[in-house]
Amino acid sequence: MAKSHSEFAELFAAHQHQVFGFILGLVRNNADAQDILQQSAITMWNKFDTFTPGTEFVRWAITIARYETLNYLKYRRRSRLCFDQDLIELLAAEFRERSLEMAESRRTALKDCLPKLSSEDGKLIESRYSHGLGSRQLSELLGRSQASICNSLRRIRESLLTCIERRLAQENNR
Repeated sequence: MAKSHSEFAELFAAHQHQVFGFILGLVRNNADAQDILQQSAITMWNKFDTFTPGTEFVRWAITIARYETLNYLKYRRRSRLCFDQDLIELLAAEFRERSLEMAESRRTALKDCLPKLSSEDGKLIESRYSHGLGSRQLSELLGRSQASICNSLRRIRESLLTCIERRLAQENNR
């Protein structure tokens, strides 16, 4: 169970901005969206055993957030701005579609950016993400300190992010 909770924490941290954006698009209030995100995170944590590894976490998370938003809106019916369930479903479908398109664009950009890494950096990223080795294992394998491995991975991820953002900006300017 501890392993799945650490997996949840990683996945949630990586995708919480997308879930928050979805919620904020529905309730249009930052404080309310934060409250719904917190409640959604609690529900996701409790139901993480229903998540199927290998599927899209963000889809699963947004489904839960949609239900939490609906519950919130039912509770707050007296609010001056209240969407009906059909509109929420429509907005959720549109958000999922845009998220998938954006994820695909990012994946394509990542595929273009990975070959630009140095051989050593490419091998480190491959060992970490394709082979699932942790920083401790990489440290032992490469004879480097764990801090050095973590710093290298951070630097490489930042470099990849910059490359991806540059690629996406170029696509948007076309």
